[in-house]
Amino acid sequence: MCLSTGSLNAQSSITVNGIVTDAEGIGLPGATILEKGTSNGSTTDFDGNFNMSVAGKSTLVVSYVGYKTQEVAVNNRTSIAIKLVEDAAALDEVVVVGYGARRKSDLTGSISSVSAKDFENQPLVRAEDALQSRTAGVNVSKNSGAPGGDIKIRIRGSNSITGNNQPLVVIDGIIGGDLASLNTNDIQSIDVLKDASATAIYGSRGSNGVIMVTTKRGKSGMPQVNVNYFLSSSVVPKKYDLLSPSEFVAFAGGAATIVNGGADYQDEYFRPAITNNVQVTASGKEGRLNYFISGNMVNQEGIIINTDYQRYSLRSNLSVDITDKFTVGLNIYGSKEDSHNLIAGGTRGAQDVRGGVQAILGWNPAVNYINPDGTYNLQNSYGSILVNPIAVQKERDGNDVTNNLNTNLTLGYNFNDNFNFTLLAGSSQKILNSEVFNGIPDGSIILPASANFGSRRTEDYQLSNILTWNKDFGTTNIKLTGIYELQSSTFKSAGFNSTNYIFSGLKDAFYLAELGSNQTVNANKNKSAIDSYVVRAEVNFADNLFATATMRVDESSRFRKGNRTGYFPSVSAGYNIGNLFLKDDSFLNSLKFRAGYGETGNQNIAPYSTYQELETGMNFPFNGSALNIGLGFGGLVDENLTWETTKQFNAGLDFRMANGRINLSLDWYKKNTVDLLLEKPVLASNGGGTILTNIGEVENTGVDVTLSATVINSENFKWNSDLTMSFVKNNVVDLGGPDQIVTPAPFNPAGGSSNWFLLKVGEPLGNFYGYQYLGADANGAAQYSTDQGIIGNGTPNFTWGLNNTLSYKNWDLNLLFRGVHGYDVLNSTLGIIRLATGNITVPTSAEVLDPASPKTGNNNLNSTRNIEDGSFIRLSNLSLGYTLPSVKGFANSVKIYVSGQNLFTITDYKGYDPEVSSVGVTSSDVTASFDAGALPNPRTVTFGVNIGF
Repeated sequence: MCLSTGSLNAQSSITVNGIVTDAEGIGLPGATILEKGTSNGSTTDFDGNFNMSVAGKSTLVVSYVGYKTQEVAVNNRTSIAIKLVEDAAALDEVVVVGYGARRKSDLTGSISSVSAKDFENQPLVRAEDALQSRTAGVNVSKNSGAPGGDIKIRIRGSNSITGNNQPLVVIDGIIGGDLASLNTNDIQSIDVLKDASATAIYGSRGSNGVIMVTTKRGKSGMPQVNVNYFLSSSVVPKKYDLLSPSEFVAFAGGAATIVNGGADYQDEYFRPAITNNVQVTASGKEGRLNYFISGNMVNQEGIIINTDYQRYSLRSNLSVDITDKFTVGLNIYGSKEDSHNLIAGGTRGAQDVRGGVQAILGWNPAVNYINPDGTYNLQNSYGSILVNPIAVQKERDGNDVTNNLNTNLTLGYNFNDNFNFTLLAGSSQKILNSEVFNGIPDGSIILPASANFGSRRTEDYQLSNILTWNKDFGTTNIKLTGIYELQSSTFKSAGFNSTNYIFSGLKDAFYLAELGSNQTVNANKNKSAIDSYVVRAEVNFADNLFATATMRVDESSRFRKGNRTGYFPSVSAGYNIGNLFLKDDSFLNSLKFRAGYGETGNQNIAPYSTYQELETGMNFPFNGSALNIGLGFGGLVDENLTWETTKQFNAGLDFRMANGRINLSLDWYKKNTVDLLLEKPVLASNGGGTILTNIGEVENTGVDVTLSATVINSENFKWNSDLTMSFVKNNVVDLGGPDQIVTPAPFNPAGGSSNWFLLKVGEPLGNFYGYQYLGADANGAAQYSTDQGIIGNGTPNFTWGLNNTLSYKNWDLNLLFRGVHGYDVLNSTLGIIRLATGNITVPTSAEVLDPASPKTGNNNLNSTRNIEDGSFIRLSNLSLGYTLPSVKGFANSVKIYVSGQNLFTITDYKGYDPEVSSVGVTSSDVTASFDAGALPNPRTVTFGVNIGF
């Protein structure tokens, strides 16, 4: 009997290692596992894994919010895979909150989420497109229609006046990711942290909001291979109304004639562009190994002649359960991007007065760009006096080649069911080489051949040590997180410029830079680092009251000792107030109130900005004749420069109705950015120029609305609809002294003065500054007011998106609409070509045929004539797909689809596109919505197929 009893006791307790997943095999973090009839329990980690000691013949009760509770018999098994089924009446997704994840129902801050399912019916080349119109409080604008061009993202308005307002990107826990190089098919989910109670976990990096990207991992079950391919054709959606060759000759008068039939320069410059996109993935789980491997090739022509973009990428996401307690994960991602003649994030077309959009609109349409013998007509006395833009664009050869390598190593160790440690080590290597050659055959006098080269290398490293303690005390759950983090960044650059070549017409002359008569070289290097300590406490009282408190302390090397440390606290809470009065059969199922306050910082200044520098290029003839290389005074610096701080309060209500078929979230926020890192003018008596210092304040207040509904959910027909709306009011509270500051445009395509923008206390960023247009006088000359003032504003105050997905049996349909309202655009593109000034001797716009339109005047003046309403409504995506019912012997699934992007736009704007801007996305928002030859977003039609094996 004693031997039998001992044998039974030995068998009664075993260690179970398991994983809890959803129907697609994705691990569910935070799921609860209880040994039935006991108080013995555990929770799953971030990947859905758990281990616990239980009786061999026991039953496990597995529960997770949004999924049906499941009972699983152990039967002496030591390895158990549990797949939970969604409970449509209580579905609750998991969101990434930074250094961890939480159930959406437990959130106390403001977070918007997009999953791969949300954009699977839209063919995407860029990850930013997945966010556009799908996330309240997030405005995503394509400033340029150039493939590979930069995309502007603003979360709840603009904080900084002269600094960068782009949000922080975190990919798989590694800070400072690049969305542009990311393969969209690798994305599992995107979570946007909007309010300070959510972003404070990233302290000095989170002032502009945080975009958290989680890439895919392997799923349990059979290995899966997927091949996705789509082919797109893109065209310019509209054209400017210009004078025909005969109309131009008649208007110009004099000796103007039609040469070789003339030309439509818009037709010669723009073209239909083809895009090929191939994505291949392999994923699965074999024993303790979980893997996801992907490859992507994008070959995208630009809608401008002689432009294109390629991207190649490879990803490997691996994780291994070394033991029951120890897990190792390794993510490696490499990409190569090659942009041909699309320099500077796609804004080159705007600033290129010789070969850009502005140049082709202003050239003489009566003169064909090419002669019968194949030579170019390089110059003409009418229209633009600059060199022929078609020749410039055809003969230029500029290439930006970017190589990225990102590595992410994760080590996780569970000391017990409640206590674990995670080490996250990441590195990012980015090398950008730019090779540019400009030259025209037989045109060396008109446009001397030139070449320049630049190489930039950025190396970022991150080491995060994360300790987490999580324990249930009956109905109360407490989670504590402690973090110590190190980040460092090194930047190196070098380059040369060579002009006035002794010959032209040879593109390989780029590699013969020594033949230029004017040569310059440059080089630079800087380093910076951040030391960080973070403590976060999360409390859940009976799934009814939730509270979160965070303190992050950052020490940045970009400031001097004594000013380096920034303290960024936050506190937030949520309460299910619906539990006080709602009944089980109510239409309103739950009502939750959230409120929070937090502070985040901005240290976005160049390294060594608080130290006096000597500038190069200040050469001087010390002997009275020949110039000698010299250094000079680099301007004043503020040695006490410190953090720019954003303080934000958020209050929200979450409604859940009709058994989860309707969900509504309302958020009101107010955020004030103080101690701005702002360039302050210096009196001429003190040397002039500007000094970077901590002055000024900007305020943003607004409302975010998210409404999602399952309109129809029958066996064969389903209709899901999501509406997002964002209202934001931006206001300059203080400029540190003056009430207003006149600001020049980044450039003026017509030359001359360009003080076209104004900063003013009590007004939003992006004010246009100029004259009132009074019409034409009796002689046809444009007349303006004598005084200047605010004549418009380029900052939108209302954006919305409406996403509808319908499915009937094997058919699916997606329609995504978006709208942007309450802003103006400075249409310098049109302003330059409808009056003759500077480089334009004869206007080319068809407006001059209107008798009431002025025929002469100064097109360098900014006036209300150039300010247009930029508001628009756009059909961003329309997709129709069909999944083949049976493909036995070939594949597990095959889906074919056709889609269109930017199919139509409703707007009063006269230009190509009200969304684009000639200002870079990281430039100051003081000069927002400035169209000076910006490249329009194309209209695109796509055909694609997705195959699963």
